[in-house]
Amino acid sequence: MESIINSFIETFPFLGSFGPGVLIPLGCFALVGILAQWSLYDKCGLPGIDCIIPVKNVISFLKIVGRPGSHSLLVMIPPPVIILSLVYVEDTMIAYSIAGILGGIWLVFMMKVYVELCQSFGHHKLLDYALVIIFNGFYVLHLGLSYSEKYKGPVYGKKEKSDQLKGQLA
Repeated sequence: MESIINSFIETFPFLGSFGPGVLIPLGCFALVGILAQWSLYDKCGLPGIDCIIPVKNVISFLKIVGRPGSHSLLVMIPPPVIILSLVYVEDTMIAYSIAGILGGIWLVFMMKVYVELCQSFGHHKLLDYALVIIFNGFYVLHLGLSYSEKYKGPVYGKKEKSDQLKGQLA
């Protein structure tokens, strides 16, 4: 086990300052995330192996809630732009402004996607939305492993019943 950690630290030297006390829990969280997504993909009829293929992972996750693949750009582009702006923009006010604006937009988008994930499994209560946002990976693990949870289908782009009735009332 120690040789694995040492080889990992040699590969990524900036992580050496954290030590194994941080790397082991991070590895455990990564395994929980992979297990959660794998089981979720299986339940939704997608191949579980997609969860470990980087770009395909995001596209498959968005496919579960019914979002098009182009929305994966909204997930993948903001984090590197935020990091690059914080590292390379010399004026800190501009760098923090870019990071704050893009980070806020990205955070709201991700929260919306996770709420849509809840709705795809028939959960429409505020408590479910709060739980999926706070306990993200563990809630996804619950959705994927629980026998009582059934995938109802994608929700993005569906019209509400009130929207469908508007055309009939005229």
